[in-house]
Amino acid sequence: MIDQAEKLRKIMQSRDIRNERESLIENKAKVIAISSGKGGVGKTNFAINFSISLRRLGYEVVVIDADIGLSNIEILAGLNVNNTISDIIFSDKNIFEIMTDGPEGIKIISGGSGLKELKLLKDDNFPKLIQEIEKLQTATDYIIIDTGAGISNSVTDFIMTSNELIVICTPDPTSLMDSYTLIKSIIYSGFTGKINVVCNLVNNRNEGKEIFSKLSNAANNFLRVQINYLGYIEKNDLVNFAVRNQIPFIISHPNSPISKRINIMAMGFLGNESLKTESDKTSFAKRILDVFFKRGD
Repeated sequence: MIDQAEKLRKIMQSRDIRNERESLIENKAKVIAISSGKGGVGKTNFAINFSISLRRLGYEVVVIDADIGLSNIEILAGLNVNNTISDIIFSDKNIFEIMTDGPEGIKIISGGSGLKELKLLKDDNFPKLIQEIEKLQTATDYIIIDTGAGISNSVTDFIMTSNELIVICTPDPTSLMDSYTLIKSIIYSGFTGKINVVCNLVNNRNEGKEIFSKLSNAANNFLRVQINYLGYIEKNDLVNFAVRNQIPFIISHPNSPISKRINIMAMGFLGNESLKTESDKTSFAKRILDVFFKRGD
């Protein structure tokens, strides 16, 4: 039986990354929300390491820190971010001026509190905001949104602007239940993108598959929705080391088992995704306008 790593090697050998990347830009960036039903499950750690892995595979990646009131991406990357996306309007900056250079070439935008402030905008400010967001979508390959945890509007709103969702789940029964609740919430809100699941902090591969199976069965039986198993990450003390030293573990320990798991999931994500989906027909800028600036809110 061919193992997963061998399958992924064949996927990468059968594809021309450069040609695919040019095609992706032409069709505008893919927007991926990374979220979780509860905090403390390793969501932000996954987001930044996954983004770096995509960057190493040759893709341009912009990470939006959308956890309102917190700055976890910046902290984990050891960065000092001074601007938010609201500075496009309030400080007359363009989208590139509010970006911060992150590890290994990824770009980071602090967006959470800034997007909340943008709800106060007047209609005559919308054109500039939309124009700048459209620039972002045509200048990069992937926009990764690190949302907050839970099912508050500030979380689900960001998910609704994405093409795909990655849910981070752990063996903790409350994490499993909260992950299901999150999936249920966005499905009922009308989310039509692909839903991926990563099982974090597991003891081994079998436990990861077991956790996913429980979540998948519940989603299929009660919500009539299919979810995708992206992979698992085992418990490892290197995560705490990386957090304390503010260096993503994929950089500090590139050959560690958890770094290899991240790379396999990044390659698997690229190998399984479709470049053209129903959700791609609406631009990221238009989805932000629809979700965050609904009339009557």
